[in-house]
Amino acid sequence: MNKNNNSAGATHDDLLKEQTRRLFASLPVMNMLEPACALVIVWLYWNASTPHLELLTCGTLIFGMAFTRAVVALLFRHLAPDMQRTDGWRWIATLLVWISGAIMGLVAVYLNPTALMFAPALMPYQALFAGLMLSLSVVAISCYSIFLPAAIGYLLAMSAPVAIHIAISGDDGPIFGAVFACVSLFMMLAAVSMHRGAIQTLRLQHKNISLIDYLDRARGDAEALNEKLTREIFERKQAKQNLQEANDRLESIVQERTRMLESANGELSAASQRLQLALDASNIGLWDWNLLTGDTYHSNFDRMLGYGRDRFSNFVVDMEQMVHSDDWPKIKRAMVAHFKGRTSRYHAMYRIRHANGDWRWIEDEGRVVEWNKENRASRMIGTRRDITDDKLSEDQLRLSATVFENASEGILIMDTNFHFLTVNDCFTRITGFSEEDVRGKTIASASHSSSTNTDLYSEIANTVRREGFWEGEMSERRKNGEPYPIWLQLSAVYDDEGKITHYVGMFSDLTSRKEAEEKLQFLSNYDRLTGLANRTMFREKLHKSLALARLNRERVALVCLDLDRFRQINDSLGHEIGDMLLRTAAERLRALDIEEGALARVGGDEFNLIVDNYRNSADVESVCLEIINAMKKPFNINGHELLLGASIGISVFPDNGKEAQALINQADLAVHQAKRLGGNNVQFFRSDMRVASVEQLALETSLRKAIFKNEFVVHYQPKVDLITGRINGAEALVRWQHPTMGLLPPKDFIPLAEESGLISAISEWVLERACRQAALWMEQGDEVQVSVNLSAQQFRKGDITSIVERVLDLTGLPPRLLELELTESLIMEDLDKNIDVLRQLRERGIGLSLDDFGTGYSSLSYLKRFPVDTLKIDRSFVEDMHTNSDDAAITQAIIDMAHSLKMKVVAEGVEEEAQLGLLRRMGCDAIQGYYISRPIPDIDFYKLFKTRKAAVG
Repeated sequence: MNKNNNSAGATHDDLLKEQTRRLFASLPVMNMLEPACALVIVWLYWNASTPHLELLTCGTLIFGMAFTRAVVALLFRHLAPDMQRTDGWRWIATLLVWISGAIMGLVAVYLNPTALMFAPALMPYQALFAGLMLSLSVVAISCYSIFLPAAIGYLLAMSAPVAIHIAISGDDGPIFGAVFACVSLFMMLAAVSMHRGAIQTLRLQHKNISLIDYLDRARGDAEALNEKLTREIFERKQAKQNLQEANDRLESIVQERTRMLESANGELSAASQRLQLALDASNIGLWDWNLLTGDTYHSNFDRMLGYGRDRFSNFVVDMEQMVHSDDWPKIKRAMVAHFKGRTSRYHAMYRIRHANGDWRWIEDEGRVVEWNKENRASRMIGTRRDITDDKLSEDQLRLSATVFENASEGILIMDTNFHFLTVNDCFTRITGFSEEDVRGKTIASASHSSSTNTDLYSEIANTVRREGFWEGEMSERRKNGEPYPIWLQLSAVYDDEGKITHYVGMFSDLTSRKEAEEKLQFLSNYDRLTGLANRTMFREKLHKSLALARLNRERVALVCLDLDRFRQINDSLGHEIGDMLLRTAAERLRALDIEEGALARVGGDEFNLIVDNYRNSADVESVCLEIINAMKKPFNINGHELLLGASIGISVFPDNGKEAQALINQADLAVHQAKRLGGNNVQFFRSDMRVASVEQLALETSLRKAIFKNEFVVHYQPKVDLITGRINGAEALVRWQHPTMGLLPPKDFIPLAEESGLISAISEWVLERACRQAALWMEQGDEVQVSVNLSAQQFRKGDITSIVERVLDLTGLPPRLLELELTESLIMEDLDKNIDVLRQLRERGIGLSLDDFGTGYSSLSYLKRFPVDTLKIDRSFVEDMHTNSDDAAITQAIIDMAHSLKMKVVAEGVEEEAQLGLLRRMGCDAIQGYYISRPIPDIDFYKLFKTRKAAVG
């Protein structure tokens, strides 16, 4: 039944494959007829009212479809000879046939518009066109009838558009449309009839082919069976003859072996008795294992393991139950290796449980003595011996040897006369003397310290002879003469009679411990990174200085130094660069005329200096200025050119305070004041700084709340294009609408925001608000590019690209209407990384502007690497350029250089018409400043934008 089902399934698959093959075989006929019809149609309508280009387009579509079918047919012949994916290829061909029909129908509709249907002048062409389509339909039915969906689909795709088109054309259109539809229906019925005939013919053909194949296979099977029977008859005759010969030989061998066994029986019985006696005397167990039945014979196991003979019945089962779980795999591996011929005998050592619950070590040896016909082991004999005592002794010796060789202390063994017998490897590593160097010698003769330790050696020898033990610290010399301290323990070894047989000594090298103690002492008082005094030693020094000052009625100045910009560099370039920078800064401080003992590093980037016998502020200020100048010079660290600054605060004893902690707190307040003033300056403590510090803390608290209370506002300062005179952009500048202090400019809170870490949140808020406002202006029909300043903290976090992307997606602002402003110093913090970030922003379509150009510290050679679009000339060059020729020359050079690099130039701080005129003559692209407008709210800016737009047209 299954065979019939398989045959039926195979026949069905063959029919589908043949159907697909014939469908593809019919394509070339239509591939020739349809292009021929296309040529006739083009010829017919060439002189009609149809434009030639449209007529050629229709012809090209028909030719293109024919070419596509030809390519698919070619792929079918070359890529699918085995016809494994019949359905896929068949439906691809069917889809192409439908598309061809649809194209022909649509061409007919397009070339015969409704207005011209049944026009007398076009009736001959339309009649001939209809005849062509009817003929083509008849041929298509004949070609595609092998697969009914292809034929029906072709007729429907071609006739449906035409029938509908005719039906809606003129008064007689419905009649002609109905007639055309009836003709198409009759042709479909003809296609169905032709399809049935083709399928029946195809099935009959495949049935005949299958019958012929079946007869051929049956004849081949009959011939093979006949040959097999003939060969089997011959083999049976040959086997019968061989069996008779073997039977005769076996009878003669059995008779001979019987006689031999009878004579050897007596000898074997005697040998067995002797063997049993020998096994009993040697405490060795004998085992005999039948691998076929599992039966096992054991001897002496009652004495060896405490079990009776009835305890053992099956070799494998008994062993697996009694042997230690860690050792059973080793036994199996040893047996398998012997069974497979990899070893000449079976040997294994393992632990087995004694009847009393203890584990005993057993050594097994044996070999296979019988093999079956399949050449597999059938019998195995061996011996079993208890090696527990030997194993314990061996383990003890191995453990002792391991301890001796791997001990972390030097070990030496001497005879009763204190001559070396042996030493371990650690002895050699510590002293440099090998075992050959000291064997047979005394400590005094082998050591370089004999002249200094002779009396000590005698004392040690007398003590250990008398008391059996000595320990203590002493100094020795290595083989190279280097002295080193050791801790020695020497013990006497006694025999059973209480006599000394050996001396064993153990010693450890105290060098590392001594060095660690010295290092710990150093680390507890000195900074490991810079080598300067640390906070602990500084406080001790300060207390001593204050005590002497009280005694001598002198004054002491405490100088606190904080490195500006160090934290940003450390966060962006990593702690390794930061540590190198701190070491270099400490070296520069040492190079100044400062007493090193008075200088200390008390924190990450904080240094303190104690000035004893302080007389006047001028002396201390001169030292502080030297420190600031030293810190302002560029630092070259691992290819990075880095700039630091120094903010210095000073408090004086007893003027400002009389206790050490009070002086430290006051100097810290002075440092914070120096930082608020921009860094790189010196501030003496004043009493009002404490009040200012409290106010600063309150302002910081209000600043944190301002973010959530939405107290920030954005003002916009316009940028004017000097060529068109129109406002082409605006810089977004944040203001703080404080509830009690009024509108605060950036200088009053931005430094505090940077110091407290709030600048990133504020900058992100400004970015989103400015983009949202620019998007609103764009909706009102005006495009204004807004410029937003980026903070250094945003760049250091490394997520500026994702922030900008999110804001643009949120507000819907096109990237071209956003410009980001950044400074040279920001880019230079991590040049390569920041340039990659800027490239990503620029590739997104966002404008980039380099702010305050000319005031940074980067080399002009870096400028060509910066992927920026605009340079903004700092106001310091613009404000005096009409009166200062140097500023004018610098401004002209910046403009020319920027233009040569294909960058635009914006001048900041333009406040006078003379400045405007000079910048226009220099070729500056745009200006920004109070001459145009101060930063103003968005409503006022938009009014100004509209007014200026209307004024300049």
